[in-house]
Amino acid sequence: MSGLPGLVLDGVIDVSHHNGRIDWARAAAAGIALAFVKASEGARFVDPAFAENRAAAVAAGLRVVPYHFIDPGDPVAQARHFVAVAALAPGCAAMLDWETRCPAASLVTIGGYVREATGRDPVGYYGAGQLVAADPTLSRWPLMLPEYPRGERPGDYSTLVTAPPRLPPGRDPGRPYDFHQYTPAGRVPGIAGPVDRSVWVGTADQLHKWHGG
Repeated sequence: MSGLPGLVLDGVIDVSHHNGRIDWARAAAAGIALAFVKASEGARFVDPAFAENRAAAVAAGLRVVPYHFIDPGDPVAQARHFVAVAALAPGCAAMLDWETRCPAASLVTIGGYVREATGRDPVGYYGAGQLVAADPTLSRWPLMLPEYPRGERPGDYSTLVTAPPRLPPGRDPGRPYDFHQYTPAGRVPGIAGPVDRSVWVGTADQLHKWHGG
């Protein structure tokens, strides 16, 4: 892939209880097709809005991917916690959000448990500043790339992204990322405040096929 991808779907968000109560029908009507929904963090925390957000988003016709926010604690305990909270089963898509100061090995360990439960690699959420050297396992996973070309400015992809984002090492040049989170300050009908917005590299049909495993 050289330059920006030729085809993207600007219909992806990720949410947690911090986004407040969401009108998922309005979000769906505005073109949101898939939501990454926070399920857990560390080895004990359960997002208090997870069950409601997942059920309401699915009822509104969205695809949902649960995610886990990794902390520096025991990766095995975190993996078991996430799998239980999100009720991960064969074929389920999942995401691991790696933002804290913990080694890549922790991410790989948790991902191994997710793969054992689902039969598929999780989406990794990390950027160029976190991975100092290519890792063969992470290089294989789908990537949600958090890279904000205009900082925390609101807007849509076509106005905010004009140049290729920075990439972590080890990515396939033919498809270096699957999702690009391009602003933490997006606006979506049905969500009162700012929300993380992302694009999927591909068509809506391809996104639905990917989600289905």
